[in-house]
Amino acid sequence: MNTNRSISTVVSRHTTSEGVVVWTRCACGRLQMVLRPHGIDDKGLAAGGHDIRCPHPRP
Repeated sequence: MNTNRSISTVVSRHTTSEGVVVWTRCACGRLQMVLRPHGIDDKGLAAGGHDIRCPHPRP
């Protein structure tokens, strides 16, 4: 899913016992994983992300 806020595509989204895991891919090719724990609004744990040289800023 591409949005105007960032240039990234949702690769995978699935529910686990801990929360919802979302994998996205930036237009530069980098993967990022975010775990959004159950019961916590808009706070997630992230791994991966943009390289400092990435031309696409974080939202």
